[in-house]
Amino acid sequence: MKRKFKRMQEEILPSRETQDWMWEEIEKIAATTSEQPDRWAGLKITASIAAAVLLFVFLIPQTSWAEQITGFIKEFFYAGVDVKEDIAQNVYEDEGKYGHVRMQIRELLSDGACAYFNICYEALDEEGEEWLIDQIFDVDSIRFATYDDTDGSAYGSWQLNELLELKTEKERHFAFSFENDSGSYSFKNKSMTLFYPMYHSQGIGKVDIVSNLDTVSYRLVGDKSPSKYYEPKYLVVSKLSYALFGKDHGANCDWVDKDGTWHLRFGKGFLEEKGDKELGDYWVYGDGIPLSFTMEDGSKLNMGYAQAYLSYAEGLALGSDLLLSAGHFNVDCVEFDKIMPIDDPGALTEMEVDGVHYDLVKEEIAD
Repeated sequence: MKRKFKRMQEEILPSRETQDWMWEEIEKIAATTSEQPDRWAGLKITASIAAAVLLFVFLIPQTSWAEQITGFIKEFFYAGVDVKEDIAQNVYEDEGKYGHVRMQIRELLSDGACAYFNICYEALDEEGEEWLIDQIFDVDSIRFATYDDTDGSAYGSWQLNELLELKTEKERHFAFSFENDSGSYSFKNKSMTLFYPMYHSQGIGKVDIVSNLDTVSYRLVGDKSPSKYYEPKYLVVSKLSYALFGKDHGANCDWVDKDGTWHLRFGKGFLEEKGDKELGDYWVYGDGIPLSFTMEDGSKLNMGYAQAYLSYAEGLALGSDLLLSAGHFNVDCVEFDKIMPIDDPGALTEMEVDGVHYDLVKEEIAD
């Protein structure tokens, strides 16, 4: 009997993480209770909590509990990160040409440089269940349109992870991430073309990339430059990510060496100055570009060897034409692919680029 009761408990009750979340919500309910002291106050609070527990247990589906602690937050962010207030809900829905299956983007988080989705496929009937069980989902089947497509609108990299712990006969869940590598940094408040599979058809739709995350721009002020072939000019940051832009002074140019080899990527002088010998002088900052930030409270955020793009970009501010580096904030080089948002993107005061110090001055910089 004990064994059966314990199994029943495990099936009915949510996980420990979910219970913690439930108690946070219950404490919010209790906090709204009148502060007037009376002899019934304790009984009222107890009744409120009991009612809240029953509401959570019997009225909220298990999958919605799980989505509070899984999805893209669990896949792409450090444990304990709270970005729930910045997430847009119920962004997109489609039942395709033939029905039987519903595809939904239930949650979206974006700062303009990157976007994170929770995607759910739900079978609406038996035919839909059969299709959903056999369907293969990968980064080729769910993706934004690129410049290789007729109406391509995105340039970047994306990742798709299935959340197997949420899989049922009727539903499959996915965490999707997209990082914009174009150098423009922003596709915020734009409609992006998304390709995705539907029941015996190709789904294509416009997804509105909505965001309530602010971005802050800074002009870099310093006496030196890490190289005579480029000059860092300005920085754009959000809670999630950053992008560093600069002016090209010969870092990128094509040239022909004495053997007749045509080099299309980096200038000869830049390769001599910063080239990686182990990579045959055909790459610069092969391990990344050293970056660090200093906050108003004096704390430092060391990005280690950050992604170095050094790519030409059009339409930049302050005479810039080079995307030097871009990426998300993190605090652990062991899990460099996990995101740790900063509390205040407007609280940066200094940064170092490849060992050269710069003061950061806030400045409104047009995209």
